[in-house]
Amino acid sequence: MRKDAISYSQRCDACQRHSNILHQPAEPLYPIVSPWPFMKWGMDIVGKLPKAPGGKVFMLAMTDYFSKWIEAKAFVQVREKEVISFIKRNILTRFGIPAEITCDNGSQFIGKRTTNFCEAWGIKMITSTPVHPQANGQAESSNKIIINNLKKKLGSKKGKWAEELPFVLWADRTTTKNATGQTPFSLVFGSEAILPTEMIIPTARTSLQTIEANNEIFSQDIDTIDESRDIAKIRMAAYQQKIAKSYNKNIRIRRFQVGDLVLRKAFQNTTNPTDGKLAPKWEGAYKIDSEAGKGAYRLITMDGENIPRAWNAIHLKSYFI
Repeated sequence: MRKDAISYSQRCDACQRHSNILHQPAEPLYPIVSPWPFMKWGMDIVGKLPKAPGGKVFMLAMTDYFSKWIEAKAFVQVREKEVISFIKRNILTRFGIPAEITCDNGSQFIGKRTTNFCEAWGIKMITSTPVHPQANGQAESSNKIIINNLKKKLGSKKGKWAEELPFVLWADRTTTKNATGQTPFSLVFGSEAILPTEMIIPTARTSLQTIEANNEIFSQDIDTIDESRDIAKIRMAAYQQKIAKSYNKNIRIRRFQVGDLVLRKAFQNTTNPTDGKLAPKWEGAYKIDSEAGKGAYRLITMDGENIPRAWNAIHLKSYFI
């Protein structure tokens, strides 16, 4: 009887739709490793920000997964045209053609013009699952760093963020990163940048160097840059393993098979606004159509209609009938 009672309560449709949201990770953390500089970039948009001169309220940023070098620019609006221009001017002509760019499902990233542009240059566009920014964690982390540094720099003059952006980027590029143990500048150029403080307080590098000695040191830096990058790669792998170990302590594995029935987490734009606090927390039911990657699934309705884009397992739960 107890078994029958549990089985019956599991199949209660209202209970399943109004059950609590699951916040524990559904899959282990899979670190993303870039084997060399400028091979893989993360791309994201930040905004709306306070209006800057020229009406600029958006920031488009791209981060190199290996060196953590950030490229960012202010825009009035970010359409496919601006995305393509930014990739051309800030990435292709400065760092070469990347193998992959990770982004979200914004229309300016997955639109026809952007897709055709990337295909023409042999760039693979990898899109994260909806409402799951962790899949593009490097870009999200960079956005947080830029915004926090802008807050500290601007004070009450928020409208000057576009003017201060290059200086904030410069500060970040010359700051040692925990993951690599080196600055993005040194991993990109092979030597450390001369900072403004060295102009005020002379150092051996700025006051005692001769042209001949400087050339010799730069030659040595160029010869050892591959070794420095290998050391950074090993340190980054160790750092990611440490983060993954801590993250994976709290996971609650949720995996599904093709044909399984699931409910999807309800979001503000998918619920009836008149329901208010009484709105169901889950919607569906849907069927698992295929696996789209680690912890991501493509869904279809009960009538066989495809649901746009893949969904992460953290937004899904089994449905019993």
